[in-house]
Amino acid sequence: MKEAFPEMRSETYNPQYIAGVRWSIVILFAAVAVVLLRFFIDALSDPSTDIASDMIFLLLFLIAGSLAGWLVYEMMRNQDEKISGLLINHQGILFLNRNDEVLSAIKYYDLVKSDNPYTKDIFSESRASGKYSDFRKNLYVHEKDENRNPQKKLINLDVIPLKNRYDLIGHFLKGIHVFRPDLKINPEVYKDFYLDEKTLRYAPENLKSDMKVKIITIAVVILVILAFRYFFLEEV
Repeated sequence: MKEAFPEMRSETYNPQYIAGVRWSIVILFAAVAVVLLRFFIDALSDPSTDIASDMIFLLLFLIAGSLAGWLVYEMMRNQDEKISGLLINHQGILFLNRNDEVLSAIKYYDLVKSDNPYTKDIFSESRASGKYSDFRKNLYVHEKDENRNPQKKLINLDVIPLKNRYDLIGHFLKGIHVFRPDLKINPEVYKDFYLDEKTLRYAPENLKSDMKVKIITIAVVILVILAFRYFFLEEV
């Protein structure tokens, strides 16, 4: 029954613990960037090194430095967030403050169909496109804009550090099945958020399998780069 739709609350990590972990990661990336910059400077001053080696050190330096800067930006940007909890119930997703007062909401009955025949009503994609895209996917729905036209809207659950992010997404999708069966969900959504398509529950084994594939892919790319560097460039 719709009236008996269960609630699900967010589970969060200790804020001090999260801040400590994030600053540790920033320091690590910054230290790596400094070391890579030193290697790059040394490579430039050494006439025996080739341009390819110089460019690899520069590229790795830019990646590490950009990651450190992005993490600092994200932490500073979220310092004044007032949202301290999420609640998913028969209404939709409610964003709550420390007193459990609703700051904003995404309600099932405010959702609309996509006006793009090639885009499902509920779908997942990276927040940005191209080289600036995020590594993990985000959930999107459609709501009406000020002109009453369908417009995609990000379901941003990353306003606070969550333990049960995928559980919340699965519960929200379950609510869509119950209250808005007219909306079409892209099947890729279940895969992107590691959900069992039948139960809509988070399946950790799907995440582990995905991480293995990504780790193997990254390792293969690194080995190919190293092989190209040492077996082909050395012959030039």
